Amino acid sequence: MEEINSQESSLKERYELIIKARNFHYDNFSKWMTYFYVSISALFIAFYTIASKKNEEIEDKFLLEIALLLLGYIISLLWYWSSKGYYYWSINFINIVNHYEEKVFKWKPRNRVYKVFYDKTLQNDYSSPISGANISTSKIAILFAYLNTLFWGFLLFYKIIKPFSSCIVISIIASFLFSYFTIRISSNIFPKHFLYSNIDELPEIKNEL
Repeated sequence: MEEINSQESSLKERYELIIKARNFHYDNFSKWMTYFYVSISALFIAFYTIASKKNEEIEDKFLLEIALLLLGYIISLLWYWSSKGYYYWSINFINIVNHYEEKVFKWKPRNRVYKVFYDKTLQNDYSSPISGANISTSKIAILFAYLNTLFWGFLLFYKIIKPFSSCIVISIIASFLFSYFTIRISSNIFPKHFLYSNIDELPEIKNEL
């Protein structure tokens, strides 16, 4: 009996540790996001300040603008990748919690933390200005970071392309396309091969869904 109680206590401690790890991960992500907000805001202010000056007022103005835009683009990419990484790990922790509740504790669906919903229709109105709705805030964070990256990329490539193009429309379209494809290509190279977490040696719980 003591051995069974000891095992149950150990499982409970592991379960509580998972919850704490998930909360710790969330808190850290919220702190890290502040660094991106502050950095990007400061860079945009610096770029706008320099861009509003005349060429003769600032030495190497074009080079400074390109440098600031490139730095803003890189930081925005890191922000976008961080948001995607957070979502990946967040889903991982949720699934581990589900595994413990379902497979280990054998809890009924109504007693599980992430497998039960009070009322799926409650406050779920997408058009009402004063009601809630089933919208993933994590996905919104990823989308916001992506749009921010797309914007910085547009500014960067437009600044580079504009002097060589006589058509503003072509410059705008080309800048958006360069920004879009640069994000796509770089996202499949740098995070995947250089910024990933080494999880190859970790045991894996297979998804049975």
